[in-house]
This record gives sequence, C-alpha cells and structure tokens, in this order.
Amino acid sequence: MKELNLGTRPRDEQTFAAPGEPLYRELTTIDALTFRRMLDRVFWHPPADALRFEVRAIPSELGGEYTVTAIMDGVGEIWFDADTIPARWDAIATFELSWALSQLQAAQHGLDPVGFEKPGGKPGIERMPDYSSVQDPAEAAHYRWHVVNRLRKTGLDLP
Repeated sequence: MKELNLGTRPRDEQTFAAPGEPLYRELTTIDALTFRRMLDRVFWHPPADALRFEVRAIPSELGGEYTVTAIMDGVGEIWFDADTIPARWDAIATFELSWALSQLQAAQHGLDPVGFEKPGGKPGIERMPDYSSVQDPAEAAHYRWHVVNRLRKTGLDLP
C-alpha cells in the first residue's frame, strides 16, 4: 500500500486561513472535503480497494493541519497519476465551496442559509445540492479517458 499527501487544495489555489487563524479548522475542512470529491471526479470514481482519497488531520503545535491523502494498492498506482491533478478548482468544486462557505457564514451568524433566523437562532443542517450539471461534459470525458488509457496501456480489464 502506497500513500501520498496531496495537500488540502489544488496547487494554484490560495488558502483562506493559515494554521492558528480564526476558522482555520472549518475552512481547511471545507477545502479538503471539496478537494477529495474533486479528486474522485478526476480519477473517475476509482474502486476504494485500489485507490481512495482520505482527509486526514495531522497534529501540530497550532492545533492540527489537514491534508488529502491518496491511498493506492495494486492497480491503484496505475489508476492514479499526480500529473492529472488539476492546478485549479473545477466548476463543481467552485460551486461546492461557495455553498459550504455560505453555510459556514450562516452558522456563524445564527442564520439559515437564506438569511432568516430560525427559532432558537440555530441554522438548519442542509444537504449540499448536486452541482454535477455545471461540469463541462468534455472535461469529464477528458478525465475519464486519462484513466482508461493508463489502464489500457497495462493490459488491465476496465471496471
């Protein structure tokens, strides 16, 4: 089994908060979970026994840092290609980040996501909308074919 730390976000995206700053934990958790979902899309939702992406908290003197770790076993090392990781957020991730940040802001102010205070001043727990329709079909096909071509080069059967 091979593990590779990938960080909390694509390499060319700026961070919102440094370790120790207010809301660091919340913001980096949002980033890391969004990055993990984006990696699943980029690598065509790989089988978990071959390749999976986990969000991990790494203890530090400032309370903890977060990272997304790629865990590969067997065919997962073929499935994964670090050069395929986008340098920027994709359209779906951008919408997910915006939604998650609006939820965080509402929670900080005791408001529901629409901006109206609920009884008791507590925000509702809303499910994230499905933003898959905003992805360019060509982008999804591009990612899929990267995986398919890597697997074909090795002669492995496709799932």
